[in-house]
Amino acid sequence: MKWLSPLFLLAVCWGLTFAFAGLALALPKTFDLLPVFLAREGLDPAAFTWLGGLWVMTAMAALLTGNLAARVALPRPRPWRHEFNLPRAARLTAYANTLFLVTTLCWVALTAARNGGLASLVSLAAQDTLGARDLLLQNKLFTGMRLIYAALPATGCLAAGILAAGGRSLPRRARRGCVHVLFLNGIALFLLPVVMSQRLLLLQFVLSAYLVTCLIRRRLVGLRWLMLGVLVFLSVWTLRESLTNPHFDRPAMDIAAQKLAFYFVNDLWNSFAPLMAEAPLTLGAHSLHGLMVLSFTDGIFGPMLANRVDAAQGLRGGGEFSLLTAPYVDFGPFGGATTLVAAGFVLRLAYHRAHGNLLWAALYAQIGAALLFSSHGLYVTHQNSLFSMLVIAALCRLSRMRRTAVALPAQELLAHARSMPDRRRAHA
Repeated sequence: MKWLSPLFLLAVCWGLTFAFAGLALALPKTFDLLPVFLAREGLDPAAFTWLGGLWVMTAMAALLTGNLAARVALPRPRPWRHEFNLPRAARLTAYANTLFLVTTLCWVALTAARNGGLASLVSLAAQDTLGARDLLLQNKLFTGMRLIYAALPATGCLAAGILAAGGRSLPRRARRGCVHVLFLNGIALFLLPVVMSQRLLLLQFVLSAYLVTCLIRRRLVGLRWLMLGVLVFLSVWTLRESLTNPHFDRPAMDIAAQKLAFYFVNDLWNSFAPLMAEAPLTLGAHSLHGLMVLSFTDGIFGPMLANRVDAAQGLRGGGEFSLLTAPYVDFGPFGGATTLVAAGFVLRLAYHRAHGNLLWAALYAQIGAALLFSSHGLYVTHQNSLFSMLVIAALCRLSRMRRTAVALPAQELLAHARSMPDRRRAHA
């Protein structure tokens, strides 16, 4: 399944980024709103220099080096192992998904109750989506509330993996539970981004569910379902952009297409611009931020690195640094290249293990989905992605089959008993 390897997914992502960004910049009459969006974020196209392109190629070469090292060092992939009780996994996944959905809906309901009711919140979202999002963030039920919402792609991915692994042998009740998880998460992630942003969660859900199915089936399957998922994502994109850009007297599709082109240009700009100026190294503040958040050490390292992070803000436009550039901003050219070599090795290791069981297939599906929009940000190590992987690992751990002693045939037991006196005399 070379089509699902880390390098191929990265090639797809960055190939599309360069293609769409180049097309948008080359056709200024068609994408006439692009200069407006660029000026709004203070982005200068002069940042697209040969030095930035050289770093992107160096970063890709570093990932390739780590990938090749892993291919040489790792043995042949093990055959697929049925290590999990799939009906139990389906039941636990449905329970966890219900918990995440109910908690998220309680969050929305509480916010609506405190601010004039659900109709008022919907009206605010239609007029000022950013204001509605800020209102929700002010009414979080607890610290880390957004991680609960962000875990919906994880349970959806695992449900898709269980359906693929179980096939027709999966009990009807378990199959129905997994289908319900996929349906409910699809509806929730279609509607909630309109007021809560986080549109990438819908894309993460669609891509990871598709990738885990292909990994388990060992072939590309259901391309029509993938296309349907992408169309759903683009529908959410169009709806939100038409709401967040009400000042343009344009059709919603035109605004959405031009804003999408701007995102590709902006992402590429964030990968090139850090090579134009110097700033103090941020020492892992971008590459390891998700790990700091989940380990509750961001309160320790955040103040220590605050000045460095503030200085690095001028090196990017909107959004975040990409997978290829965040290590450079954190550790410099040599440290960044070394980090990417290690990342290439780890990514290949995860892909290698994904051929072995449901757990690693689902984990790699999360990683692979993040690689498919790695030009937009370092989502692989984002706290949302890491928490999703922890959820998958916990559910699979609780679903692992118990090892039972295998009864030996009577002749083997008799031969073993007869050999015991001989062993005792030999030891004497």
